[in-house]
Amino acid sequence: MWLVAVVVCLGWILSVCLHEFGHAVVAYFGGDTSVKDKGYLTLNPLKYTDPGLSLLLPILFLLMGGIALPGGAVYIDRRRLRSRWWESAVSAAGPVASAVVALLLAIPFGLGWAIPSSQSWLWLSLAFLCLLEIASVLLNLLPIPPLDGYGIIEPWLPHQTRIQFNKFGKYGIWFLFGLLWFVDPLNQLLWNCTYTISEFLNVPSEMAVRGYVVFREHVNILIVGLIGVLWIFRRKEVEWYNRGNTRLENRQYEKAIAAYEQAIKIKPDYYEAWYYKGSALYQLQRYEEALASYDQAIQIKPDSYETWYAKGCSLGQLLKYEEAIASYEQVVQIKPDYYEAWYNKGYSLCQLLKYEEAIASFEKALQIQPDFADAWYNKACCYALQGNVSLALETLQQAIKLDPDQFREQAKTDSCFDAIRRNQHFKDLMGE
Repeated sequence: MWLVAVVVCLGWILSVCLHEFGHAVVAYFGGDTSVKDKGYLTLNPLKYTDPGLSLLLPILFLLMGGIALPGGAVYIDRRRLRSRWWESAVSAAGPVASAVVALLLAIPFGLGWAIPSSQSWLWLSLAFLCLLEIASVLLNLLPIPPLDGYGIIEPWLPHQTRIQFNKFGKYGIWFLFGLLWFVDPLNQLLWNCTYTISEFLNVPSEMAVRGYVVFREHVNILIVGLIGVLWIFRRKEVEWYNRGNTRLENRQYEKAIAAYEQAIKIKPDYYEAWYYKGSALYQLQRYEEALASYDQAIQIKPDSYETWYAKGCSLGQLLKYEEAIASYEQVVQIKPDYYEAWYNKGYSLCQLLKYEEAIASFEKALQIQPDFADAWYNKACCYALQGNVSLALETLQQAIKLDPDQFREQAKTDSCFDAIRRNQHFKDLMGE
């Protein structure tokens, strides 16, 4: 019956990969194409942060009687996501993937292949894994940072509320486990819901419980082996780098920077550490320092369009638009279909009052991504500032069609449209 422990551990590792892959693939289609270059569009567990935190710690929680929440994490550059809807979708994708895993695990039971009284190691393993997936989905959907449930609603919260909740984020998971450990009614509610869903999927709860008992009897040797493997293959700079990624994902930016600096001390040409140190500095609005970090990354890997793009964003924040444009041009030389770079180049040109060039750049972005609402909107701004009323209204209408809530409200107060604000067509677009 030791095979139960093996199947559960391997199954859990695969489910973590699928959970994180769900986040990454939705982010990719939502605009953050950098996840592909980071290696997140794979099912390789080593790509998902620290193996100890991602795989070992959840199993230890399980042995203590807790829930093995998916412990992996992918760093999504939310600046690149096209809208708040995509941000919510990225957060929802992980629990959806876990729910799909639970449904797949339940299929043999729904088809009657597994007899409830069976002591087969295979059915005990699948029943227990299914129960785990259901419980992890329920917990992950709670609106508590840093869980995915909070990530779903976070883009829609007021800015100040988000700041306050994000400060709580690094304690949220421990707060949740404390509640489940010490508040018995909450623990009972969670498991009652889990067992109810399990029975609905025709997965016998008693079989899942037997699977858990067998798992606990035989898993210790696997834990020792896993610790040994992690110790043998550990690399200090990778440990610090993974630690930085975990802290970056949890918005602990200062601690993330310190971790990346430790990785860089050990390996000065560690491109990824320089790049993500720059990302953490950017989040703290320390743009000059972020630039220095990105420049170091570019020296190590000159053909990284991702780093050139991040450098351009930092320069834009510092209002150094000419230099930002040069960075975006480097991006599109390396990756011509990078529509975000065309868009940001257009925005920078617009700030320099080079409207014709800006419009051409926005059109490039729209050729690659026709439903890019921000490009339509800023293109409309350029037309309005040129005095081309008909094209401004036509283009603005397209932006509002793609995202009515955001761009209708934005246009009402945007000074770009002051010259055409009294136009009846503009008023109609504003719903006035």
